[in-house]
Amino acid sequence: MDDSEHDDGATATTSTYELASLSRAERRPSRSEASRPFGFQAFTSLTPASAAPTTIPITPPDTPGVSDDESRGDVFLQSKDPYAPVVEESLPPTPLEPAFNGAGPFDSAAAIEAALKVAAEVAGADSNAAFESDPEDEAGTAHGGERELATLPRVDGGREALTFLAAAFCIEGLVWGLPYSVGVLHEYWSSHLFPGDAAESTLTLASTLSTGLLFFSGAPLGPLFTAFPWYEKHFQVAGLVIAVGGLIGSAFATQPWHLVLTFGILYPCSAATYMPCATNIFEWFQERRGLATGIMYAGTGTGGALYPIITTALLNKFGYKATMIALALSFAVLNLAALPFIRRRIPLAKHLNGASKRRMRPKVDFSFLKTRAAWIAFTFMTVTSLANFIPLLWIPSYATAINAQRPNGAALVSVINGITAGGNALSGYLSDRIRSRIIVTLWTVIAGLSCVVLWGFGTNVGVLTAFAVVWGITGGSLAGFWGNMIATISGGDPTIPPIAFSIFITLKGIGCFTSGPVSTALLTFDGFRGAAGAYGTNYGILFIYTGVMTFVGGIVLVAFPG
Repeated sequence: MDDSEHDDGATATTSTYELASLSRAERRPSRSEASRPFGFQAFTSLTPASAAPTTIPITPPDTPGVSDDESRGDVFLQSKDPYAPVVEESLPPTPLEPAFNGAGPFDSAAAIEAALKVAAEVAGADSNAAFESDPEDEAGTAHGGERELATLPRVDGGREALTFLAAAFCIEGLVWGLPYSVGVLHEYWSSHLFPGDAAESTLTLASTLSTGLLFFSGAPLGPLFTAFPWYEKHFQVAGLVIAVGGLIGSAFATQPWHLVLTFGILYPCSAATYMPCATNIFEWFQERRGLATGIMYAGTGTGGALYPIITTALLNKFGYKATMIALALSFAVLNLAALPFIRRRIPLAKHLNGASKRRMRPKVDFSFLKTRAAWIAFTFMTVTSLANFIPLLWIPSYATAINAQRPNGAALVSVINGITAGGNALSGYLSDRIRSRIIVTLWTVIAGLSCVVLWGFGTNVGVLTAFAVVWGITGGSLAGFWGNMIATISGGDPTIPPIAFSIFITLKGIGCFTSGPVSTALLTFDGFRGAAGAYGTNYGILFIYTGVMTFVGGIVLVAFPG
């Protein structure tokens, strides 16, 4: 048998594809150590039927073959690799064949990328999988290329989502309700604990500092939770412990500055307990995100309405020290009961190819700060926040000025806080169905008009109560729109909501700190004396300022893309 007959016969009876699909053991089942390598007997199946079976000295199949142009001596030249993924046209394509276009080198970078993608899918894992992958990918854990995907809870419904929302509502009411009703404590401090004008400025600072720092805490906490998401629960518990310590410490205050340290500075650390509620909600709700965030923010109004009633009853029956300790213990117990339900829908992967990922930080794309949506939303927050706190701040004194008794000023504040509970849920519900630039603009226009008309001409209890209701639904419930506004700014990037939310509440904190001094300065203006309604008093300029700032903030949002 000559060389050409042998090569033709081998080609006729087998193919490179078939050889490549067999293991070495299957290709060499009868090969022994004694016959390796030169005593190897030829496969009879590789010999054409017309040729007489004979023993020929050929090389093993996994050894480079002999060129047809060379003699059968000891000169061996490399032939086609039998294991190369070359496919005969008559055979079914291999998984990588589309990227190869048959055989040979890749023709373009796109072909290389496509082949790598297919190879990753065949292998079952992508070497770059993990932190910035899709939600289903993050739910799994990679171990040496094997990925176990957990079944993710339902979005917009199901037991897990609803328990998260209930827990977030509870924590929202606990953390924000007390500062929003601090007037009850301030009055007790001034009249019973530290009477006299000397301590008034310090007590006022303790009252306002807690709310202001809760807002400004978003500036450091947002980036902190984004950079170290694996320590989320640790931060929450630490904030809770410090806040409870502040409340207990305020029970034993013997000097006014003690209240500044305990209630004014330590208590706002509870913002760390609250922050994941406002950011993880974006994972649990999508189609009903506005309604969900509105319900969560309704906790502030609910807490603001309940805390004054509970605190007043405790002060009258048990005294100050027992009241503050009771508030601290209930604050701790209720928050600890809610914390286990504040969790991510998409668990963070802890390992990648056997390596721990706990110290790997997610990359935040801060280019969102250059977008039109971000700057319009931030402008809206700044302008409206400059006026948003003025009604709550001055309605009590204004009610006293017009001799309103039923309801009095404190009751009107409770009315506004209570109405915002339903108002935030309503505004969130509407934001799921109407574009933000339309519904928010409408809400701010109504709120601005209520200041100018109802408050400006509210010289009797009935009109003033009507203003409290309208303002509570509109101007007091703008937070219900935040969820979909932040979602528009984020553009689907899960690392952006904590940063965007921290900017939102920081800007609102600016309004909280500045509204007091600005409104106090405005009250010295007396240019409308003799005008109709309440405009004839020194409050007239305050009505105009609040209405105009609220209205302008809404007009700015007309250009919002969402």
